[in-house]
Amino acid sequence: MPNSSDILLLTAERLYAERGLDGVSLREIAREADQKNNSALHYHFGSKDALLDAIIRYRMREVDALRNDYLDRCETEGRTDLRAAVEALVRPLAHGLLSPRPDNYYNRFLAAAQIHPDIDLIAHASEEAQGGFRRVYSKLEQALPRLPPALLRQRYLTGIALITFSLADFERIKARKVRQSRGFDMSRAVENLIDMTVGALAAPVSDQVKRRLEVAEPASQGKQTLG
Repeated sequence: MPNSSDILLLTAERLYAERGLDGVSLREIAREADQKNNSALHYHFGSKDALLDAIIRYRMREVDALRNDYLDRCETEGRTDLRAAVEALVRPLAHGLLSPRPDNYYNRFLAAAQIHPDIDLIAHASEEAQGGFRRVYSKLEQALPRLPPALLRQRYLTGIALITFSLADFERIKARKVRQSRGFDMSRAVENLIDMTVGALAAPVSDQVKRRLEVAEPASQGKQTLG
């Protein structure tokens, strides 16, 4: 049975997902969590920033464990392809969406946090909870050896955004379909998202981008010699 701290944390995640990080007061969270003491949130977390930090760290640990498990299975099966790396990014976040449970909120919470001007998700993530991400990036480097590092980094970050906001949208659609007692092929949607992300990462480098790289590299080298 969840303790009062977990109930507050999960209630806050749900309300932030539904209404945005600036659309909910701590008093409302406490009331929704059936906490008669309005100071309960301050007692357990101290502040809104600490509450957000607790949600992010809790979920990232959970997702990172799933990601590392998936990567371990890929390595056991000898899978080193690009799709395996992308699946390791997508499937842990889609885990709840592919279950019959209707109450999924983390992807919408994550999307709200990602666009908030004052939230730095990396700063909130513990070093320990980022191990899976580092393993995935290493596999991307192996799968795309000809892609310049600067482009790989940019495509990786853009891919993360594509995954985050797509899954948040799937989560919203699932919640609506459940309320309407209608079906939604979540497995197909997730597989198609994986296809799209693979395509984006492996897209040919245009002549325009190659020219920009040629301009940027000499400038970077010049700065290094000045040091």
